[in-house]
Amino acid sequence: MGSCQSTPEDMPEDVPPPSVTPKRESQPYGSADTPKSKENVAPRPPEGPLASKSKEKSSSKNKGKSSSKGKDKKSESKSDKSSSSSKSDKKPSASSTTLVIKNSTNGAGGYDSSSWKLKKQQFYGSTTFKELGKKEIVQGKSVQEGIEMFKSNPEKYVAMIYQTNMVTDRWPANQCQFVLQHRKGTTNYGPKNVSPDGNQTILMFEYERLPPFPGNILPKQYRDKWTDTMTHNGQMLHTEYRLPILPGRGMGVCDDPHLKIIGDVDPSDIHQGAVGNCWLLSGISALAEFDGAIKKLFRKTKKLDQRPFDEPNMYTVTLWDLATWKEVDYKIDERLCAAPPGSGQLQLLASKPSEDSELWVCYLEKALAIHCGGWDKITGGQCTHAWSLLTGCKEQYTIRINPETGKYACYAKFNPNIGKWAPHANSPHDCEKTMWRCPWPRVGGGGDLDKEFTADELFKKMCAWDEENYIVGAGTGGTSDKNKTDGMVDNHAYSVISTHRNVAGTKICLFKVR
Repeated sequence: MGSCQSTPEDMPEDVPPPSVTPKRESQPYGSADTPKSKENVAPRPPEGPLASKSKEKSSSKNKGKSSSKGKDKKSESKSDKSSSSSKSDKKPSASSTTLVIKNSTNGAGGYDSSSWKLKKQQFYGSTTFKELGKKEIVQGKSVQEGIEMFKSNPEKYVAMIYQTNMVTDRWPANQCQFVLQHRKGTTNYGPKNVSPDGNQTILMFEYERLPPFPGNILPKQYRDKWTDTMTHNGQMLHTEYRLPILPGRGMGVCDDPHLKIIGDVDPSDIHQGAVGNCWLLSGISALAEFDGAIKKLFRKTKKLDQRPFDEPNMYTVTLWDLATWKEVDYKIDERLCAAPPGSGQLQLLASKPSEDSELWVCYLEKALAIHCGGWDKITGGQCTHAWSLLTGCKEQYTIRINPETGKYACYAKFNPNIGKWAPHANSPHDCEKTMWRCPWPRVGGGGDLDKEFTADELFKKMCAWDEENYIVGAGTGGTSDKNKTDGMVDNHAYSVISTHRNVAGTKICLFKVR
């Protein structure tokens, strides 16, 4: 199912007859498992003279719609890609060494050479990664030559791996072999089973956009009152060995020269993490279509466009309390929640930074989780609920198919039998689940509360809502988002970006979702 939001004047003032039958909300959208890192075993150089080169192993049914009136809609969007990197959650040991590469000149792509950090570790040859770019196997050169080659190209290579005794035993160049892992296309890359006894050595270049805090620990006086105690699936997220993540401070998340909180806000900035809150992210994505809507939520954060600063950062996010329908501010620190222990390398629990290194989604999602009572309180929900939290508008329409007639009817959380709105709460888990039939929005032609429309008639209304800049969302059927139907994820919430009639003269009508 999906939903439709309108301006207040669209809701009926007259109370319809008390014979209206209430209906339950459909199954909430959203469930996700913590993504598992892939594993890779580095090609192991031969123990004796050089052997032969190693081989590298290398349109759906829409269940509903939704809309809300907005302002100037954006016409362009960025490519929908995401990338991030991460580090192990183990404490530093004798098996790892960090060297600082100092240079006052700027490298290609805006990288400040002085911010590259070279980390050396011993391990047993296995690595983990989310995405793996090109792996370059070099033979016939000494390891020292390879190290110099690696050090001079930090923007090109993320890691170098070689057999430790090639250096300690001074192997001749014609018997040496090492691996250079390209940075492009590689994310969340790192060694497994780091140990001072490991027979392989890995060198990794990491970029620190902001100065790190000692031990990667934010001083207590700069912390908010929520992050340290947050849980997911009932499990404490942070411990002495599993710290919250400080983006841009050398912990492997958004260590990028282009790091910023907010830039050119776009719906494609959103990349869901391991929390089953697609309903919330879909609602945020739909709102991001409208200029200024997201920045308004951060309006009490001073110098937002210049952040993050080198010193500790705090961000104020303004949301709507649905019990009182009043705004409330949350002042949160710069730490982001790490995925729970057992999820592999240190990585974010929730949404990832945008393709161009914006963090606004991460901090908005964190504030919303706090506002609703924790991460478990935002697992599963409806995008209409997200819009209420973000805009303070209670006038939401939900369009659902009537299985008996095959036509669509309009619902809202307005009880016409008593002329009152159903009680609301910040978490969708705590809300009244009942909805009642209601008159259709006047935009698009209207219709009384008993009126039902065919799919073609509904599409015409969607076009009218799109032309009037309503926020629109949609959801798919099914019981698990692990399945797909015609390429669409089942039981998943989407934001509707645009509608198109008679595409290319084919008499086919389409709407675009993200």
